[in-house]
Amino acid sequence: MTAVGGLVAHGRSADVHSLTTSTVAKVFHDDWPNEAIDREVEDATAAFDLGLTPIRCHGRTDADGRRAVVFDRIEGVALTTVAEKNPLRMGRVARTLAQEHARVHRVASDHFPDVRDVAADLVGTAPFAGFTARERAALLDHLASLPGGDSVLHLDFHPMNVFRHGGGIATIDWQSTASGDPAADVAMTRLLFTEAELFPGATTAQLLVYGAARGAMGRMYLTEYLRATGMTTASLDRWATAARVLRLGMLDIPSERERLVRGIRSELTR
Repeated sequence: MTAVGGLVAHGRSADVHSLTTSTVAKVFHDDWPNEAIDREVEDATAAFDLGLTPIRCHGRTDADGRRAVVFDRIEGVALTTVAEKNPLRMGRVARTLAQEHARVHRVASDHFPDVRDVAADLVGTAPFAGFTARERAALLDHLASLPGGDSVLHLDFHPMNVFRHGGGIATIDWQSTASGDPAADVAMTRLLFTEAELFPGATTAQLLVYGAARGAMGRMYLTEYLRATGMTTASLDRWATAARVLRLGMLDIPSERERLVRGIRSELTR
């Protein structure tokens, strides 16, 4: 059994604690599925091996009687913190975020599941129980019509998961990784900037920054990403409903539920 140190960060699925001078333990909440932890270990290891992140996963451990995964310690701060400390750097943070996202998408892999299959599987889960059989069938048809691809997709890419680290950038939290069309991932990030609940465990300063300015940061991020990659707004908009399906099915956050369901249904009635 491993003894953990002080709290480093708090999240929806786990809390991160200090472990050694070079590692941390991600200690999962009791209700988080065991298979999801195993998948995070597998996908975080693959992300490191593919050069997507400099943060190595060292596997599972027992932390004070709770399930945990050991990771390298990050020697830096989240891009969120950079913007917090100096709002004048928000444009630079947004550009860095977009450039890192584009770098991730330049990596191709068949290790991860197809994002279209991930979304389709979620349509059969509890958050979609309120949809009629006809609505679910129409939703599956829509998802099947979306374009394929082989780029690595993070699917939870936002400035609290991207850090300054060792003179460069480190992206963390690869537990929802898929493969496919990069527009799917960018649509997810756009949703996080516009429709998602503010991050759990956020400080007062973070709430102020994101409550007032996350829309502006999101627009700057998107402008830079489209400029850097040549992606069109039309290709991005095509994935808007799939992004809502992924967000609702993966997390089903009460404060987001009604808005996401309404957005999904609006696509079905077109």
